[in-house]
Amino acid sequence: MVRLAAGVLGLWLCAGGAAFAAPADTVTNPSIETINTARAAVVEALNQAPLGFRRALFVSAIPEGFAAYQPRANNIFAPDEPLIVYTEPIGVAWTKNGDEFSSKLVVDFDIRSPDGQVLAGQKGFGEFALSAREEPLDFMTHIKLDVTGAPAGSYILGLTMHDTNSGKSTTTDLPFEIK
Repeated sequence: MVRLAAGVLGLWLCAGGAAFAAPADTVTNPSIETINTARAAVVEALNQAPLGFRRALFVSAIPEGFAAYQPRANNIFAPDEPLIVYTEPIGVAWTKNGDEFSSKLVVDFDIRSPDGQVLAGQKGFGEFALSAREEPLDFMTHIKLDVTGAPAGSYILGLTMHDTNSGKSTTTDLPFEIK
């Protein structure tokens, strides 16, 4: 049987610069106006997007932040090596509360055999609750799972992310091997 330790969950968000928050009448630099217009278009596109993953991949170390990750050369792990996954969720629903926007994502995981048999898993394994003054453009999470004791073989890591604001969910599968 696979023994799983509580995983480490992390997140990073980039909510734009202080210049974006400046009132429109104080903006005199045309570059700032261009950036504000482009940012508004990206926010609109993200609000229209279905909940999903822009990226979901195994990485070689805990990421330092958004897009600051080192992809693994392959999906083959040593028996005592943790699985570290980097994700960039998109289509996250943000709720405005006063001057802040907030979101909450809940993550489930399962580990399956190639034929679909669930070998281990946990519902509500991790939560990512965020608050920001603006709807973030860039959002990442990382998940670390200890699969010590799993026998050599092929597996599939299934991740399901639930958006508590919208009630929507999305799933991705990452095949991996232990050798």
